[in-house]
Amino acid sequence: MSRRDDWVAQMWLTIEDHADTPFAWGVNDCCLFSARVVDAMTDGDFELDLLAAYSDEETALAYIASHGSLEAAVTSHLGEPAEGRAQRGDVVMVDGGAGHALGICVGSTVALVQEQGLLYLPRSAIITRWAI
Repeated sequence: MSRRDDWVAQMWLTIEDHADTPFAWGVNDCCLFSARVVDAMTDGDFELDLLAAYSDEETALAYIASHGSLEAAVTSHLGEPAEGRAQRGDVVMVDGGAGHALGICVGSTVALVQEQGLLYLPRSAIITRWAI
C-alpha cells in the first residue's frame, strides 16, 4: 500500500470532514474513521471491508472478538504492527480513557473519533502503531 502524492492534504481533509460528525457504531466509529483516513491517503478500500463486517455496536464487538482483540483485528487488515515511534499518517491504537481505540497520528497528537466526537490525544496515549 503506497501513499498518494497529496496524502497529507487528503489526511487533513478527511479528518476535518469528521469534525462535526457524531459518533455512531457502524457509521462513524474509531475504526471506520481510521479506515476512511487511510483510504483517502492511499486510495484503498478498508472502509468497505469494515462496513461489510459490522453495522452496529453488537456486531462491531463481535467482529473484534472473532479476531481475539482490537489489535488482532487491525493487524488482519494492515499487517503486523511497526516498531518505533509513530509517524504522521500511521494508524495507531491508543488508550482513549474508555478502553482502546484507533486513530491517526497527525504529528504531536492523535486524531480519533470517540463518544465525544473528534478528539485529539497526546502521542503519549499511543500503545501500538501500523505504518501506512
